[in-house]
Amino acid sequence: MSAAPAHSPIDAARRPGMLHLFAPYWGARKRWRAWLLVVLWLAITLGSAWLYVRANELTGELTDALLARNWDVLKKVVWMTIGVGLLVGALGVVRTAIIDLIDLDWRTWLSNHYLEQWFSSHAYYAMDPDGALSNADQHIAEDVRLFANSSVVNISNMINVLVNIVAFTAVLWALSGTLTIPIGDWRVQIPGYMVYVALLYNIAYLLLVHWVGKRLIVLGMKRQTVEADYRYGAMQVRENAVQIAFYGGAANELQRLRRRFAKIRDNVLATVVRNAKLEMTRTVYGHLFAVLPTLTALPRYFAGEITMGGVTQAVGAFGQLSASLGYFQESYKSFAMWLALANRLRDFSWAINKAHARPNGFTVVRGNQSDIHSSVLALRTPEGEPLADVAPLKLAAGSRTLVRGPSGTGKSTLLRTLAGIWMHGAGTVTLPAKARIMFLPQRSYLPSGTFKAAMCYPLMPDQFDDATCRRVLEICGLGGRITSLNTRDNWQQLLSGGEQQRVAFARVLLQRPDFVFLDEATSALDPATEASLYQALLKELPDSAIISVAHRTAVADYHDDIIELVPSAAQAA
Repeated sequence: MSAAPAHSPIDAARRPGMLHLFAPYWGARKRWRAWLLVVLWLAITLGSAWLYVRANELTGELTDALLARNWDVLKKVVWMTIGVGLLVGALGVVRTAIIDLIDLDWRTWLSNHYLEQWFSSHAYYAMDPDGALSNADQHIAEDVRLFANSSVVNISNMINVLVNIVAFTAVLWALSGTLTIPIGDWRVQIPGYMVYVALLYNIAYLLLVHWVGKRLIVLGMKRQTVEADYRYGAMQVRENAVQIAFYGGAANELQRLRRRFAKIRDNVLATVVRNAKLEMTRTVYGHLFAVLPTLTALPRYFAGEITMGGVTQAVGAFGQLSASLGYFQESYKSFAMWLALANRLRDFSWAINKAHARPNGFTVVRGNQSDIHSSVLALRTPEGEPLADVAPLKLAAGSRTLVRGPSGTGKSTLLRTLAGIWMHGAGTVTLPAKARIMFLPQRSYLPSGTFKAAMCYPLMPDQFDDATCRRVLEICGLGGRITSLNTRDNWQQLLSGGEQQRVAFARVLLQRPDFVFLDEATSALDPATEASLYQALLKELPDSAIISVAHRTAVADYHDDIIELVPSAAQAA
């Protein structure tokens, strides 16, 4: 026998760090292709930096040739400038393609990673047993896409910027020479003074922009949350449109969605105001110091140490260095959004870790026996409130068991416990290791696609031939859907509640499980259809164990054993 694996609470105790989002992918041995692309990208980046430096030199040579009216030199420089420009453009195209490939590969890995984590150990269910998931679809589909793209773009830009900073710092240092400032009898010499001016200019700019724009990080994270809440609310209306119409709840839903949208509006307005302040800061600062590069080069020019071409080259190098240093200020919003996305994914990972590490009060054991049996089971709510204490059970092949009891005594909870998907309580459940178990809830899940795929779920449609499917549909009173076997549609929305429950019975007859748990699986059917389906179930699956929860007394006719649940002593007290 083997017990279900337990998850350590260590990972759940702390929020995953930023490294958690990077290390699993980039540290894997099979990531050689991604690293090969990175090496190629670095080579192109270094080559592009050299070309930018050469283009800056050509600008200076072009200026001197114009001033000297030297047509031969001018012609040569023009052609070289054109060649460098074409080469830079070609390398830029290749570099962009490489970035896109790395982005796609990383997003693919992250998506698979989060999907596997989400579905493992029923984490998708344990995170919220009632089904109202905390925007997991937003995290996996949208946040992963944006995070992978932002990470690749921002990191590649930072590396590119650092390479350019090194390259143009060297250029500007060489052009700066040594500035001598007389102070009384002293002469203060500052080698590479233009570099220091550029650094001071951009450090002041960075501090100012951070002070004005730091609120954008919080606003960006909140933006993703409120947008997801609004979208989820609209999705709930779409999925429950009939029920809302019956209740006359349109006005209530309208107000609820308006309140959620109001949070989006407030967030956007706050972001607009903060962005306006940030843009104003950038614009004013940029205009105030627009002539700074030229002024910085003038001492060398007036001293006759550099030509006008040298001034042009110095101004260009100053501009390139400032642009590279200024990337961090200009990309403040991008970094803020990147950090917000990372925090959302870290929180999602944390929630999954908590779900994995959540202690299971029940010991689930899988052995070689053919029946399901249990010890005394103490059923509890997720909050720990007692529901019922159930005597030891044994569900053998071919048995027919009905679970009854007042509302709130844990009938559905007992079925979930016996199926091994409920963790709140105490006791031991022993499941057959090789048994096939199917659980039919009151509301079945029908994936979009062909009707045959929805009917065969969770198995694949190619595992069943059309003739068998048609026969089962006739048995379940769905003969009118035979022609729709290969029709693609949103069957969850298209079929009525009764039709959905009949599809669930069709799945059972197709897949022939060893144990069938029915949780109010006929609540939307009339008594005659209910009787027909139970009779078909008993006839078609004589060796399967049937365990039902139902309120209609007529269902008892199709069961041999009855389990009466009563409130636990603690609940009754």
